[in-house]
Amino acid sequence: MGKKILLVRTHYPHWAEHSGYHQFIRYMSSEEFVVDVQVVPMGDNQFPLSNGKVRASLKHLITKAGASAYELNDLIAELSVMKKWWSTGFDLVHCLDGEHSAMLLPFVLRIARMFRSVPPMIATYHQPPEMLSSLLIKKAVRLLDHVVVLSREQKSYFAQFLPTHKISVILHGVDADYYKPALKRKESEKLRCISVGSWLRDYRSVIEVAKMLESYTDIEFHVVSTDITKYDLPKNVYPHFRLDEMDLVRMYQQSDILFIPLLGATANNVLLEGIACGLPVVSSDLPAVKAYLPGKEAILVKDNNHELLANAILGLYLNRDGLVEMGTHARQRSLELSWEKIAPQLESLYAELLSRCTR
Repeated sequence: MGKKILLVRTHYPHWAEHSGYHQFIRYMSSEEFVVDVQVVPMGDNQFPLSNGKVRASLKHLITKAGASAYELNDLIAELSVMKKWWSTGFDLVHCLDGEHSAMLLPFVLRIARMFRSVPPMIATYHQPPEMLSSLLIKKAVRLLDHVVVLSREQKSYFAQFLPTHKISVILHGVDADYYKPALKRKESEKLRCISVGSWLRDYRSVIEVAKMLESYTDIEFHVVSTDITKYDLPKNVYPHFRLDEMDLVRMYQQSDILFIPLLGATANNVLLEGIACGLPVVSSDLPAVKAYLPGKEAILVKDNNHELLANAILGLYLNRDGLVEMGTHARQRSLELSWEKIAPQLESLYAELLSRCTR
């Protein structure tokens, strides 16, 4: 029988069925691992006490400790994990969203080690280093057996809490079977740029670049985000709201460029989904973006310089052969980052940690 793995993950409502970090679970070996997934909804609605003062006091203590993203549902989830561990046991626990979990459990498991065998505990962190200080209880991080990060910049940050052999950089993956180029694309003379999402997006730059290219009536900017409603839109920007997953895939497939200037990054679901659909990328020159797009699939611009971003889009508009070639490189890169390639790296980490426990 395989080793029992408990995965604790936050449910993000905006993630579609084939999107998100937890997708690697689909590709884990059922022979080597028996996986139990605890899904934690965002918010405080599962906390059993309705007393407002009690809730407010707990939230204040959590925030004061440094975990500003941690919610009362996360607290209930950690208590549930403790109960499950004590009653049924498991061989390893992995908090897939460390910013929303792994705050209380590390302390409890460290104390429990004095009395009984305790499984190794690891956590994956998703946010850039400049944001992590307000999201973590640092003493809890120091008690983890291992940390998984999605970019090398994060590794440097966590090295202040853990020795480097306890930190692994494992890139985010993508479902490249679901997100894929269209078998047959509608022919169009227009160049369609697509921008998607909200977190750490620089939509001010999208708007400014669109204004600079407004005289090119066959260059369009399609934005899938409610955030775009904050701006006065030029006539070449088209907002889209409440798309289901298949509609979004079709939008990727009928677009020409993924235009995604960012304010910060580690991994990015939209970036991965876009390249899986064969889209060349125009984005920000950030170290984490370079880690995911190291080759000819992207044009990356420092400091989101509007003139250079506009020139990049215009250059691809004028060179359709180059656009197609970049798209081919994008799709190839997505296959290198498919969950089929990434999931075994996580399995290898699990096996390594479990072997240490049995020595």
